[in-house]
Amino acid sequence: MSMKTILLAGAVALLPQTGFAQTSDEAENRPGNQTETAVPVQAADGGEILVTARKRSERLIEVPATIDVFSTKDLAASGNVTLSDLSSRLPNFFIASPRATRIAVTMRGLGIPGVGLYIDGVYQPSDVAFSIPLFDLERVEVLKGPQGTLYGRNAYSGAISYVTRAPTNSFEGEVNAEIGNAGTRRGSATIAGPIVQDIIAARISGTIQRRSGFRNFADGSNADRDDYEAITGRVLITPADDISVDLKYTHVNKKGQAFLYHQVTDLNDTKGSLLITPRFGPATGVLAGKRPGSGVRSNAVSGRLKYSPGPFELISTTALSKIRAFDRSDADLSPADILELEANTALLDFSQEWRAQSTGNGPFKWLAGAFYNKGKMNDCATCGNVLGGAAVGGRSIFQPVAKVYYDAYAAFTDVEYKLSNSFVLGAGARYDTIKQELRPVTGGSEKASFHGFQPKLTARFLITPDSQVYASATKGFTQGGFNAVLFGSGSPLSTFPNQRLWSYEAGFKSSFDDRRGNVSVAAFYIDAQSFNAAATVPTPLGPRVITVAVGKVESYGLEFDSSYRVTPDLLIEASGGYNHVAPTQLAPTIAPGVGNVGEQFQRAPKWQYRLAATFTQPATDDLSIEYNGAVSGVGPTRFCGESAVFGPCPTREAYHLVDASISLVWDRYRISLFARNLLNTNYATDFLARSALAQFGAPSAGSTYGDPRYWGVRATANF
Repeated sequence: MSMKTILLAGAVALLPQTGFAQTSDEAENRPGNQTETAVPVQAADGGEILVTARKRSERLIEVPATIDVFSTKDLAASGNVTLSDLSSRLPNFFIASPRATRIAVTMRGLGIPGVGLYIDGVYQPSDVAFSIPLFDLERVEVLKGPQGTLYGRNAYSGAISYVTRAPTNSFEGEVNAEIGNAGTRRGSATIAGPIVQDIIAARISGTIQRRSGFRNFADGSNADRDDYEAITGRVLITPADDISVDLKYTHVNKKGQAFLYHQVTDLNDTKGSLLITPRFGPATGVLAGKRPGSGVRSNAVSGRLKYSPGPFELISTTALSKIRAFDRSDADLSPADILELEANTALLDFSQEWRAQSTGNGPFKWLAGAFYNKGKMNDCATCGNVLGGAAVGGRSIFQPVAKVYYDAYAAFTDVEYKLSNSFVLGAGARYDTIKQELRPVTGGSEKASFHGFQPKLTARFLITPDSQVYASATKGFTQGGFNAVLFGSGSPLSTFPNQRLWSYEAGFKSSFDDRRGNVSVAAFYIDAQSFNAAATVPTPLGPRVITVAVGKVESYGLEFDSSYRVTPDLLIEASGGYNHVAPTQLAPTIAPGVGNVGEQFQRAPKWQYRLAATFTQPATDDLSIEYNGAVSGVGPTRFCGESAVFGPCPTREAYHLVDASISLVWDRYRISLFARNLLNTNYATDFLARSALAQFGAPSAGSTYGDPRYWGVRATANF
């Protein structure tokens, strides 16, 4: 019987995404979890909040950084299954995914790239990983500010860490299912337990979704379908108390929408027309008969060896991932076959990390390690080409895509010393060397090297064991790359440099009233000293629009996150943020469609907030009713839309969303009726200016929209 059949059978029976907060003892009793497993959320009885943001298990209250933590229980009521679903819960965070293969993510106004994604400690080398569904999760940790010291290059504005559930020494299982509008059917199943008691434990999890989507093409076929299946298997071997081997395999296959932009008059036009060609005609040659769409297929294996002789641990993590993706779109936004595109991405990535770190609760904590990364990719966005293949009129035009080969080396360390019962100092540093080689299909090659040094200093003062103030100064960078159009020209502009920034943060954290309440407040200032963008510059081949360093950016703001359990049955949550981010200096050669000095950066909301309440009403000795409601808002947001003319970027108006659910909760079962975007608010999530699309024959500007009202029923069973 196939895995798809098993999961769909489970979906018919019951339904998703929940787990129950562990106690500290439960977490410690899991095999192999001594270092990087933590209690993800505060339990109802005031249990600790532990995280592994600094590669070791520690109390959230003690980490000198802004961190948002979500467990599967946090995500259950709202039905979050992708990172996009979490965006309303993260202050000063933005994510847009107009198609499965192109993801835009910013934190505190900066990113793309610059936000690193990690799954069980393994760096995800492609942005398409942001579209991977969240399933069988222990928790999600979102870290704001530069994280390169421990997480490596390209995490200069933040990092997101998925921690999945580990195999257990006792049998357990979970079945989830969900049925909703937009033709949604979703199911997942997990089973875990010992193979050889206390020595070998295993876990296998799978998920499947079929969604026809909210919008149709002119012929009635699905325009924004979202289908996927994923499976992961994990084996944990503990031949001795101080040795563990953690082996994992994950397969993901996802197919979704394409270049799904509606024809609109402007950014705030919420009634645009979807007139994209549903099936390409004979004029498109080799693409004739194909439909717009995008897809990702990923296979990843990893292994972690941990040796814990006593006062320290030695950890080795090895990972290999292979990703293939396609993106087929109608770039002219009209039924006529004017310009149809197909782009393909392939990536093969190997990484190896070694590290040693202290254990225990002594005053001095240390960590040191080395990292090696090798791979190749032919992503059009990376190598500088615009099209992977195109059909124009009666001809098929192919644009060969160059391959980029890379080798990266890094050494890093992080230390912390408790000078007294109240005062703690910390420091860290990382040095990266990245060697790249561009190999066009026409032959020959071009090589380049990029280097980055990322120091960090922290200080924190413990007011009480459950309250602290902290301050930090951290440097981050994103690596440079190639301007493939200048290959072979001998121009020094054939590569573009690293982006660099310094980030300064001060904050206050407290757990109070016997840990019934938590509050975290932070202020930050970011000086981005090197900012890359498109610019028109003279080259040996004549004026060209390429990527170069064009100026500097300043970002500053505030964030807060709080919760309070008013009674054992009522929990109130509030979070929000303000962020001003704008260029302070731009080169006169900068291309249009980037922004202007002093103007809020695109895809950086000025403010965000969320208010939520959860009320649990006991019904019987073993049944309770849980009511959950939340309202969130996103402030004015600029979208330059890759405009081909200079001028102020258009601003999307603020919008507000309402979510609600009601659940029947037993010890092992949960059934929920839910609604997201209850008021059916329509808003743009991405925008392309008319001047940018006119070159492809499009008659108007284009916008993608957020999902309208989504409602349904979900359930889960644990056994």
